[in-house]
Order: sequence, then structure tokens, then C-alpha cells
Amino acid sequence: MSDTFSKEERDRLVTGAYELERKLYPKPGEEPLSVREAGQVRERFYASLAEYADRLPRVVLSVCPYCEAPLKKAFDPFGVDGWWWHVDLQVSFDDPAPCEHFQVLLGALSLGERAPTEVRAEVRPGPDVPFVVPALLELPGMVAVIGRTELLTGDVAYPIGYFSDQEIPPLQLHQPWCRNMYWFKDEEGNSVWSVANDEFDFDLLPHVEAGRLRWAELAHPDSGVFPKAGEVFPWSGLEGDRERQQLVAGERDLLGLPTGEVLNPFEEGEAEEDEEGSQS
Repeated sequence: MSDTFSKEERDRLVTGAYELERKLYPKPGEEPLSVREAGQVRERFYASLAEYADRLPRVVLSVCPYCEAPLKKAFDPFGVDGWWWHVDLQVSFDDPAPCEHFQVLLGALSLGERAPTEVRAEVRPGPDVPFVVPALLELPGMVAVIGRTELLTGDVAYPIGYFSDQEIPPLQLHQPWCRNMYWFKDEEGNSVWSVANDEFDFDLLPHVEAGRLRWAELAHPDSGVFPKAGEVFPWSGLEGDRERQQLVAGERDLLGLPTGEVLNPFEEGEAEEDEEGSQS
């Protein structure tokens, strides 16, 4: 992995790639590219995606409550217009290997009063405030760990890592942060996908008291996870919308909450099968 880049370098790369993508898919009335030109532009576009994926910082987004290993992943702290945030993930990230206890990363994002004017493609960053998925916490050995990190835009992200010291069947897990599906291997080794519709719970203190929810100071991962000696949970009662958010074309909408009903993922349409690159 090459050195990470500055905000200015990142913004130039993202803006340039958006322009390349626009050329590939002209609006009605615009002159389409020739086959040769389209091939050249497509090659430059995917080269931009690869550079973006390679140069994003790998940062600590959680800490394991069992072995206290930091969970390091690619993350775009520069703004929610980057591909890391997109529902339709067009690029994969070469992340450091997590510890054996890591299961899945979810998250929340607070924009405050800011309008996401820079966003073009669809982003689903979770609710405004942190939450837990009770169905996940009911799995053997499962513990959630919440952290907090600020983007350069002033937005506040709350990564929520789930860890267990037991073997959890992948089908019982959840699509990762910002994604609307998740891929895994079935018992025969085939790549399959599913969509979780498990309910969210924003009343966090009972889960802290039950020992199923802990937190970490992401800037100081060597501190391990809290509470250690009766520390007060820092993110109880935060203000914000307790619904899933959708950001697209500079606008923000609310999508309600999962109902807990079991979904048939194939009702979403088999065309989504090309999203196999989504990362857990």
C-alpha cells in the first residue's frame, strides 16, 4: 500500500474520477464517446478507483474486547463523497487482517445541521446516533464496541464493531456499515449473499450494564475497551434522528428503521449480484 494522501490530493482524485464516470455515461442529448475513447476513459476511471482504494488511510475503527487488538480498516475521513461510503461499492480495499474475534463493522454518522451538498452517488451511513442490533448481541459470545471519530467535514462517525469468541455462522451476521447486502461462503464454498433486516436499539445503557456493549477511545487503542472501573458511557442520549439516512445528489432523506422481518434477498433483484466486492 502506498502512502496515504492529503485532502487536496484526495479531492482532486475523486472529482476527476466523477468527471470520467460522467463521460462514460453521458446525459440524454450529449455526444457519446467512441468505442476507443470509452475504453481509454474506462481504464483511467478504474485506475482512479484503484489509487483511491490504495491510498486511503487504514485507521483504527474499533478494539477487540477479547484480545484488545485494534481493528484497522480503510476509511475515508475526508468526506462522504468518496467511494468508501457508497452503497454501490465499485472498489475493494486491502485491509489489515482483523483478529479472529472480529465479526462485522456497523456504524452511524451525524452530519449535524450540515447539508451533504458534495454527495452524488447514494450513501447509507446509518442513523445520526449510535445503536446496537439486539439480534447480533444475542449470538454466542457477541460483544459490540462503539468508537467515535470526526471527519474533516465536521461530521461525526460512530463505528460499531462486533466481536465474539465463538464461531458464528455468516448467515446470522449483518451487512457491513454503508452496504445494503453482504457476501459470504456457504457450507459448499459457494459465494452467496443476504440482506439482514434486524431491528435497531438506541437505548444503549442496558446493553452496557449487561456487558454486551463496550466502547473504545480510537485515538488511544492501547487503552483497550471500557468500562474498566465504572466509567460512564459517553454517548447516551445523543440528539439526532433515530432512523436510517440516505444521502444522494446533495440531499438527505430518512428511510425508517428495519422491521425485524426476514427478507427474501432475491426480491431486491438479481442484478445486484455484481456487488460481490462489498467488504465486511
